[in-house]
Amino acid sequence: MVAAVLEADDIGIALLGHVWRALPDDVEESWPRRLYECAAPLAVQRPSSRELAGALRAGAEVLRHRGWLRPAAGLGIHELAIRRLLDDPQPHTDALHSLAATYRAQHRMHRVIECADEVLELNVRHARPDGIARALARLGTLMTEVGRLDSAVNYLTRADKALGTLDAEEERARVQVDLGRALWLGGDEAAGRRRLRRTLPYLPDPDVQRVRQLLDLPNGSTLNRPELGGG
Repeated sequence: MVAAVLEADDIGIALLGHVWRALPDDVEESWPRRLYECAAPLAVQRPSSRELAGALRAGAEVLRHRGWLRPAAGLGIHELAIRRLLDDPQPHTDALHSLAATYRAQHRMHRVIECADEVLELNVRHARPDGIARALARLGTLMTEVGRLDSAVNYLTRADKALGTLDAEEERARVQVDLGRALWLGGDEAAGRRRLRRTLPYLPDPDVQRVRQLLDLPNGSTLNRPELGGG
Protein backbone atom coordinates (compact mmCIF):
# COMPACT_ATOMS: atom_id res chain seq x y z
CA MET A 1 0.00 0.00 0.00
CA VAL A 2 2.74 2.46 0.92
CA ALA A 3 4.53 1.68 -2.34
CA ALA A 4 1.35 2.48 -4.28
CA VAL A 5 0.99 5.77 -2.45
CA LEU A 6 4.58 6.76 -3.17
CA GLU A 7 3.97 6.25 -6.91
CA ALA A 8 2.07 9.54 -6.54
CA ASP A 9 -0.63 8.75 -9.10
CA ASP A 10 -4.24 9.70 -8.47
CA ILE A 11 -5.22 6.14 -7.52
CA GLY A 12 -2.45 5.88 -4.95
CA ILE A 13 -3.25 9.27 -3.48
CA ALA A 14 -6.96 8.45 -3.26
CA LEU A 15 -5.97 5.22 -1.50
CA LEU A 16 -4.01 7.26 1.05
CA GLY A 17 -7.09 9.27 1.96
CA HIS A 18 -9.24 6.15 2.27
CA VAL A 19 -6.67 4.42 4.46
CA TRP A 20 -6.44 7.42 6.79
CA ARG A 21 -10.21 7.43 7.22
CA ALA A 22 -10.36 3.67 7.78
CA LEU A 23 -7.78 3.54 10.58
CA PRO A 24 -9.36 2.27 13.81
CA ASP A 25 -8.67 4.16 17.01
CA ASP A 26 -6.63 1.29 18.42
CA VAL A 27 -4.39 0.79 15.37
CA GLU A 28 -0.68 0.34 16.03
CA GLU A 29 1.18 3.66 16.04
CA SER A 30 3.42 2.52 13.19
CA TRP A 31 0.53 2.83 10.72
CA PRO A 32 -0.29 6.54 11.14
CA ARG A 33 3.43 7.27 11.51
CA ARG A 34 4.26 5.59 8.20
CA LEU A 35 1.35 7.27 6.44
CA TYR A 36 2.52 10.61 7.79
CA GLU A 37 6.00 9.97 6.42
CA CYS A 38 4.47 9.57 2.93
CA ALA A 39 2.99 13.06 2.99
CA ALA A 40 6.02 15.35 2.73
CA PRO A 41 7.46 13.89 -0.50
CA LEU A 42 4.00 13.76 -2.06
CA ALA A 43 3.40 17.42 -1.22
CA VAL A 44 6.59 18.29 -3.13
CA GLN A 45 5.73 16.04 -6.08
CA ARG A 46 2.06 17.05 -6.42
CA PRO A 47 1.81 20.68 -5.25
CA SER A 48 -1.54 21.30 -6.94
CA SER A 49 -3.31 17.95 -6.46
CA ARG A 50 -6.88 18.15 -5.17
CA GLU A 51 -6.73 14.44 -4.38
CA LEU A 52 -3.65 14.96 -2.25
CA ALA A 53 -5.20 17.93 -0.48
CA GLY A 54 -8.13 15.71 0.50
CA ALA A 55 -5.80 12.98 1.73
CA LEU A 56 -3.80 15.48 3.77
CA ARG A 57 -7.01 16.75 5.39
CA ALA A 58 -8.01 13.21 6.30
CA GLY A 59 -4.60 12.59 7.84
CA ALA A 60 -4.60 15.84 9.79
CA GLU A 61 -8.01 15.07 11.26
CA VAL A 62 -6.99 11.54 12.28
CA LEU A 63 -3.77 12.76 13.87
CA ARG A 64 -5.56 15.59 15.69
CA HIS A 65 -8.08 13.09 17.05
CA ARG A 66 -5.18 10.97 18.33
CA GLY A 67 -3.56 14.00 19.96
CA TRP A 68 -0.58 14.05 17.56
CA LEU A 69 -0.91 17.77 17.12
CA ARG A 70 2.45 18.74 15.67
CA PRO A 71 2.27 16.31 12.72
CA ALA A 72 -1.41 17.18 12.27
CA ALA A 73 -0.43 20.83 11.91
CA GLY A 74 2.26 19.82 9.41
CA LEU A 75 -0.27 18.03 7.21
CA GLY A 76 -2.64 20.97 7.52
CA ILE A 77 0.07 23.37 6.37
CA HIS A 78 0.82 21.15 3.36
CA GLU A 79 -2.88 21.07 2.47
CA LEU A 80 -3.15 24.82 2.82
CA ALA A 81 -0.24 25.32 0.40
CA ILE A 82 -2.12 23.28 -2.22
CA ARG A 83 -5.38 25.12 -1.62
CA ARG A 84 -3.63 28.46 -2.04
CA LEU A 85 -2.33 27.40 -5.45
CA LEU A 86 -5.73 26.11 -6.57
CA ASP A 87 -7.45 29.29 -5.29
CA ASP A 88 -10.88 27.70 -4.94
CA PRO A 89 -12.41 29.76 -2.14
CA GLN A 90 -14.58 27.22 -0.31
CA PRO A 91 -12.04 24.37 -0.06
CA HIS A 92 -9.40 26.99 0.84
CA THR A 93 -11.67 28.27 3.62
CA ASP A 94 -12.34 24.73 4.85
CA ALA A 95 -8.59 24.03 4.97
CA LEU A 96 -8.03 27.13 7.08
CA HIS A 97 -10.80 26.11 9.49
CA SER A 98 -9.31 22.62 9.82
CA LEU A 99 -5.81 23.96 10.46
CA ALA A 100 -7.22 26.46 12.96
CA ALA A 101 -8.82 23.57 14.87
CA THR A 102 -5.39 21.98 15.23
CA TYR A 103 -3.81 25.26 16.33
CA ARG A 104 -6.59 25.70 18.88
CA ALA A 105 -5.90 22.25 20.27
CA GLN A 106 -2.26 23.40 20.64
CA HIS A 107 -3.47 26.58 22.43
CA ARG A 108 -1.79 28.67 19.70
CA MET A 109 -4.49 31.32 19.51
CA HIS A 110 -2.36 33.76 17.51
CA ARG A 111 -2.24 31.12 14.75
CA VAL A 112 -6.00 30.59 14.99
CA ILE A 113 -6.44 34.34 14.46
CA GLU A 114 -4.03 34.30 11.51
CA CYS A 115 -6.17 31.61 9.87
CA ALA A 116 -9.29 33.71 10.45
CA ASP A 117 -7.55 36.75 8.94
CA GLU A 118 -6.72 34.73 5.83
CA VAL A 119 -10.35 33.58 5.56
CA LEU A 120 -11.42 37.23 5.56
CA GLU A 121 -8.82 38.19 2.96
CA LEU A 122 -9.85 35.25 0.77
CA ASN A 123 -13.52 36.19 0.84
CA VAL A 124 -12.74 39.84 0.09
CA ARG A 125 -10.57 38.82 -2.88
CA HIS A 126 -13.31 36.60 -4.28
CA ALA A 127 -16.06 39.15 -3.53
CA ARG A 128 -18.16 36.77 -1.39
CA PRO A 129 -20.43 38.97 0.75
CA ASP A 130 -21.75 36.15 2.94
CA GLY A 131 -18.23 34.83 3.50
CA ILE A 132 -16.99 38.31 4.39
CA ALA A 133 -19.76 38.77 6.96
CA ARG A 134 -19.11 35.41 8.59
CA ALA A 135 -15.35 35.94 8.61
CA LEU A 136 -15.80 39.30 10.33
CA ALA A 137 -18.07 37.67 12.90
CA ARG A 138 -15.55 34.90 13.48
CA LEU A 139 -12.74 37.37 14.02
CA GLY A 140 -14.95 39.28 16.44
CA THR A 141 -15.63 36.23 18.58
CA LEU A 142 -11.94 35.31 18.56
CA MET A 143 -10.95 38.80 19.67
CA THR A 144 -13.44 38.54 22.52
CA GLU A 145 -11.96 35.18 23.47
CA VAL A 146 -8.42 36.56 23.74
CA GLY A 147 -9.49 39.75 25.51
CA ARG A 148 -8.91 42.21 22.65
CA LEU A 149 -12.29 43.80 23.21
CA ASP A 150 -11.87 47.00 21.17
CA SER A 151 -10.99 44.86 18.16
CA ALA A 152 -13.89 42.53 18.95
CA VAL A 153 -16.37 45.42 18.92
CA ASN A 154 -14.88 46.69 15.64
CA TYR A 155 -15.14 43.33 13.86
CA LEU A 156 -18.59 42.51 15.22
CA THR A 157 -19.93 45.95 14.27
CA ARG A 158 -18.65 45.41 10.73
CA ALA A 159 -20.17 41.91 10.67
CA ASP A 160 -23.51 43.31 11.83
CA LYS A 161 -23.50 45.87 9.00
CA ALA A 162 -22.44 43.26 6.44
CA LEU A 163 -25.19 40.85 7.49
CA GLY A 164 -27.69 43.69 7.29
CA THR A 165 -27.28 43.63 3.50
CA LEU A 166 -28.04 39.88 3.34
CA ASP A 167 -31.11 37.76 4.04
CA ALA A 168 -29.71 36.51 7.35
CA GLU A 169 -31.84 37.98 10.13
CA GLU A 170 -31.29 35.23 12.69
CA GLU A 171 -27.57 35.06 12.01
CA ARG A 172 -27.35 38.82 12.36
CA ALA A 173 -29.16 38.66 15.70
CA ARG A 174 -26.58 36.16 16.99
CA VAL A 175 -23.78 38.50 15.92
CA GLN A 176 -25.53 41.30 17.80
CA VAL A 177 -25.60 39.08 20.89
CA ASP A 178 -21.84 38.65 20.56
CA LEU A 179 -21.48 42.40 20.05
CA GLY A 180 -23.56 43.12 23.14
CA ARG A 181 -21.39 40.79 25.21
CA ALA A 182 -18.20 42.37 23.84
CA LEU A 183 -19.45 45.85 24.72
CA TRP A 184 -20.39 44.71 28.22
CA LEU A 185 -17.07 42.92 28.72
CA GLY A 186 -15.28 46.05 27.52
CA GLY A 187 -16.87 48.14 30.24
CA ASP A 188 -19.94 49.61 28.49
CA GLU A 189 -22.59 47.59 30.26
CA ALA A 190 -25.45 49.91 29.31
CA ALA A 191 -24.67 49.69 25.58
CA GLY A 192 -24.24 45.93 25.89
CA ARG A 193 -27.62 45.52 27.57
CA ARG A 194 -29.32 47.70 24.93
CA ARG A 195 -27.82 45.63 22.15
CA LEU A 196 -28.85 42.38 23.81
CA ARG A 197 -32.46 43.55 24.31
CA ARG A 198 -32.76 44.41 20.61
CA THR A 199 -31.92 40.85 19.62
CA LEU A 200 -34.76 39.15 21.53
CA PRO A 201 -37.47 39.32 18.80
CA TYR A 202 -35.15 37.74 16.23
CA LEU A 203 -33.65 34.82 18.16
CA PRO A 204 -34.89 31.23 18.46
CA ASP A 205 -36.18 30.22 21.89
CA PRO A 206 -32.98 28.58 23.29
CA ASP A 207 -30.97 31.70 22.42
CA VAL A 208 -33.64 33.96 23.88
CA GLN A 209 -33.36 32.14 27.21
CA ARG A 210 -29.58 32.58 27.29
CA VAL A 211 -29.85 36.29 26.52
CA ARG A 212 -32.55 36.77 29.19
CA GLN A 213 -30.23 35.13 31.72
CA LEU A 214 -27.63 37.79 30.92
CA LEU A 215 -30.16 40.62 31.09
CA ASP A 216 -31.43 39.34 34.46
CA LEU A 217 -27.99 39.81 36.02
CA PRO A 218 -27.83 42.69 38.50
CA ASN A 219 -26.42 46.00 37.25
CA GLY A 220 -22.68 46.10 37.67
CA SER A 221 -22.26 42.38 37.03
CA THR A 222 -19.06 41.30 35.33
CA LEU A 223 -19.29 38.80 32.50
CA ASN A 224 -16.72 36.08 31.96
CA ARG A 225 -14.89 35.73 28.66
CA PRO A 226 -15.32 32.42 26.85
CA GLU A 227 -12.91 29.72 27.90
CA LEU A 228 -10.00 29.06 25.55
CA GLY A 229 -10.06 25.62 24.00
CA GLY A 230 -12.67 23.60 22.23
CA GLY A 231 -12.76 22.80 18.52
